[in-house]
Amino acid sequence: MRNLVIRDATANDIPAIVKVRRTAFTEKEVRGFTTPEHSIFYSQKELKKAWVKENQLAGGWRVFVAEDSRGVIGFIVFKMESEMGYIDNINIAKDSQQMGVGAALVSYAEGLARSEGINKMLTDTTENAEGKPWKSYAFWIRMGYKDTGERRKTKWSFKEIPFVKNIE
Repeated sequence: MRNLVIRDATANDIPAIVKVRRTAFTEKEVRGFTTPEHSIFYSQKELKKAWVKENQLAGGWRVFVAEDSRGVIGFIVFKMESEMGYIDNINIAKDSQQMGVGAALVSYAEGLARSEGINKMLTDTTENAEGKPWKSYAFWIRMGYKDTGERRKTKWSFKEIPFVKNIE
């Protein structure tokens, strides 16, 4: 992996975060796996509204970016509550995928959680109406996360697949 720096995101990173989100996958790839509405990470205006301070979004979600010599190439959104950490969102620019950037961001989040006494991490991915999981499923398994076996219905055609990992 090239010289990768992971750091707190700032409001100045909003354009780069939106660019990463818009280039991480195509609408065709994600169709059937996510909500038809765009996330706040798809719009600079919406992301600015959600940004409350430093690297934090409303609801206590913290944002960290991965950057190399080209600039921001990925980001992760997570928070810590009680004895658990929650990874909500991770996106890597298409031309930087499969190079360890996502693994580095997840390891960074887990390290921060561990340093705060957190011993369990949660995240999720989705499966489409045909039962095919989104491509991040294999990534979470490689990262040591366990599929809980649960499939949570949503108001759309896809289901959420929760994952858990003990990080003690």
